[in-house]
Amino acid sequence: MKRALTFLFIFLVVIAGIFALVIGLNYQGFKTLYQNEEGMVEGSQYIENTYSLKGLAEFIGDQPEYFSITSYNAADPDSGIFFEPDTPRTLGTTANLILLIEYERQVAEGLLNPEETVRLNDIQEFSLPKISENNHQNLVDEFSDGNAPLDDVVSAMIAYNDIAAADYLWFRFGEENIRALTDSLNFPENSLPIPFSGMYITINPSLNDTVGLSEIGFTEFAKRAIKASQNLAEDQAYQQVVKEQFEKDRLSLTFIQERDALDFFPQASTNAMADLMYRLLHGEIISAEVSEEVVKKLRWLMHSERIVRSFDDYGGIYDNRMGLLAGVDFGTSIYDGHTSVQAIFFDQLPVGFWVHLSANHMHEDFQQRLIWDPALYEITFTEIESGNE
Repeated sequence: MKRALTFLFIFLVVIAGIFALVIGLNYQGFKTLYQNEEGMVEGSQYIENTYSLKGLAEFIGDQPEYFSITSYNAADPDSGIFFEPDTPRTLGTTANLILLIEYERQVAEGLLNPEETVRLNDIQEFSLPKISENNHQNLVDEFSDGNAPLDDVVSAMIAYNDIAAADYLWFRFGEENIRALTDSLNFPENSLPIPFSGMYITINPSLNDTVGLSEIGFTEFAKRAIKASQNLAEDQAYQQVVKEQFEKDRLSLTFIQERDALDFFPQASTNAMADLMYRLLHGEIISAEVSEEVVKKLRWLMHSERIVRSFDDYGGIYDNRMGLLAGVDFGTSIYDGHTSVQAIFFDQLPVGFWVHLSANHMHEDFQQRLIWDPALYEITFTEIESGNE
């Protein structure tokens, strides 16, 4: 009996030690999952039937409230797939397309030198712990010597969706210039790109009084966000407080609250974004030279073997953040030579379902194949039509 009790005691101690080690090493992960249990099961009923693009097309037909699309042949803009094309959706980093246009405008006018050296430390000031960290790390790894030409920073902002680089460039280009460009493109005020760090600081209840935030409107929200980002870069004491808080508790929001907060971010319709891409391809934005330079940087995706297998030409910009999957692209199919322009936005998705689509990068695959795969195009068109009869 004594030997059995000793064995049981040792067994329990070992199990407790292993359990403590696993929990200890992954405490933050366990804590996050526990706090977001409700969010992680949200939309789980849709997952089983959406492991294929056909299933995703059927989901779109059945649950259209999460989705907007504008997709058409650039040679025939009046025909294509148009669903909720004028509904404002959160832009996320697809708004960086506007920053890219402003950069190329200033370069063309001699206001910026694309070979100017940018210090990585100046970009780091806008980085927030646990917010798009992997994307930012990709940029850090590429510029491992701590410096990079301005032109390379802009290209990396597009390719890696690095929001810290976007914020740095936002202040370099200037608020007045960005506002003037947005106005000239006939975008509404709430489409104005604003610094991401400031937006995340402003919606963080541990750093700001967020009660009544939904009542202030976009103009005031933008003002607060711009000021917060400016303080982040200029006030070292404030920067330390902000970064320590994000390191400790990220946004201090549940996943559902974080998803809902996307309503504060800049928005635009798929019609507006697809039209912008169409005008870029036709050399109509600022000038033929500026349009072509923008399109060149959007072609970063042509480095992918998977893209080259299906496209003679392809370019775009995507975003993927809590509850949001967004993309704006153009592509020339290798199979029939037609060129399409598109903007596709999944917005306010149930958190658990978003995790499923995000992990599989299904929205990117869906968007790309919609150009070159006639079968998927027909299924999507049919599902949208039948779901809205």
